[in-house]
Amino acid sequence: MELTFHLFYYCTVFQLFIVFEVARSLSVLFGKMIIYRDLFSGDELCSDTFPMKLVNDVVFEFTGKHVVRKLGEVTLEGANPSAEEFDEGTEEQMESGIDIVLNHQLMEMPMYQDIKIFKDWIKEYMKKLVEKMKSDGESEESISKFKKNMQEYVTSLLKKDRFKELQFFSGPGENAAEGQLAIVEYRQVSDTEQPVVMLIKQGLVVEKCRNLH
Repeated sequence: MELTFHLFYYCTVFQLFIVFEVARSLSVLFGKMIIYRDLFSGDELCSDTFPMKLVNDVVFEFTGKHVVRKLGEVTLEGANPSAEEFDEGTEEQMESGIDIVLNHQLMEMPMYQDIKIFKDWIKEYMKKLVEKMKSDGESEESISKFKKNMQEYVTSLLKKDRFKELQFFSGPGENAAEGQLAIVEYRQVSDTEQPVVMLIKQGLVVEKCRNLH
């Protein structure tokens, strides 16, 4: 009886997983993809084609993977690879890195691995976000909650053993310095390390995008 229950449970979980993956793939294929742009720079930073979750109402965490692929190729999570053919006799150039970073052409910013530089940046960026929230008519209660949750997030990032493992990226545009940093942390998932890209929710603009696949 117990064995039957466990089999039923795991089959149900597996079926739900398959349904979720199919639904996510269909949303990519039929034009329901969402792009996340930076509020201040306008740069495209990520999309909902990657597994994601919202943490404490302030940070989106997008899970990517390390890939090796043809230079310039964009492969959406859940979509079929490009069928574009290269001319015969030409040597294909390859690129490797985090798929989210490659897809959205994010630029690595190693200077922010200096904890003082990062602290100065996050302090100024927080001021700018709060000013924007006030100008948009956000309530004092909402702003206070945001500040509290952000403080917890930043404090967690600044733990010595954690901060030294972080990577920092900006958008590719000429106004990237006005926007936020995409913070990458590798985390152990099952038997593999996967890159998690963290973005501040309040610093993003949601844009629906029609996919042409």
